[in-house]
Amino acid sequence: MKSIINQYKKELLQVARYSVETVTNYISCIYEYIDYAKEQLNINPLKAKANHIWLWMATLKQKGISPSRLIHHRSALKGLFELLIKMDKIDQNPVDATFRIRRRQSDLNQPIPTEVAYKLLRSIDQSSWLGERNFMIISILWTLGLRLEELRTLKVADFETNHDPQNNIGLLRVHGKDKKQRALFVVDKLYTNLLKYLNHPQSPKEKFQPLFPTKYSKSKAISGDRVQRMIHEYAQNAGIKQRITPHVLRHSFATEMYHQNVPVEDIQVMLGHDDIADTSIYIHVSDEFKEQALEYITLNFDRNISELSIVT
Repeated sequence: MKSIINQYKKELLQVARYSVETVTNYISCIYEYIDYAKEQLNINPLKAKANHIWLWMATLKQKGISPSRLIHHRSALKGLFELLIKMDKIDQNPVDATFRIRRRQSDLNQPIPTEVAYKLLRSIDQSSWLGERNFMIISILWTLGLRLEELRTLKVADFETNHDPQNNIGLLRVHGKDKKQRALFVVDKLYTNLLKYLNHPQSPKEKFQPLFPTKYSKSKAISGDRVQRMIHEYAQNAGIKQRITPHVLRHSFATEMYHQNVPVEDIQVMLGHDDIADTSIYIHVSDEFKEQALEYITLNFDRNISELSIVT
């Protein structure tokens, strides 16, 4: 073990050219992990699986260490296991399967209260097709939490009206990052309003046309800049001082779902996140959600702890 640690220090100093302070920090992280792996998990620290790393990171988070310090711990471990792969001692890096550590939330994306969202929507004149389109764009961003680019790439065919029309329930097929798709329920008033919009004579009719086209061409989707400007203009006209963007509306959706007692893992799916740590950034409930997210991660691995391979 000592020879590997010495080799790792050498790699960090001479190959990666890290400062002495950074190397000292990384080695300190490694020794903390080694003690935990031996004493708490009863495994060979260098033969850890992803489950072990998850448990270690969850333990660190439970201790209340800062996000920047968590990042150092994860980076130190990732580098160590990369060295072990290079030395042909292991085949895969277990750190790759763990969540990415996110830094503190930005104040720029503070969610808006429900009454502010309604005030924004009420400021839109829906007497024209353009007004109906803009109303639906903001409604979908707020009530479904779509990314701006996901909204722009929606096609007419992505809205499936026949899921349960008698109960005003449809499905919206969303094309997310990395070509991943997810289906979101469109219900009640949103379902009715979206049908009304599509039935407007000026709305797109062909299934592969953009759901929200430009004013001048049914074959071209509205631009992201135009959506941003449009939201800003409506907010300004409504006398709303709080900053509102498509991303703020996405944060607002996630936070509202949490307050409605929607399970965290369901919010994760609705937002299209691979990692629950990403979801925690979107839910603005301070330390309460962080504790729930940690509990969710820990319970998942505690459930499987008896199946972990023990290496002596």
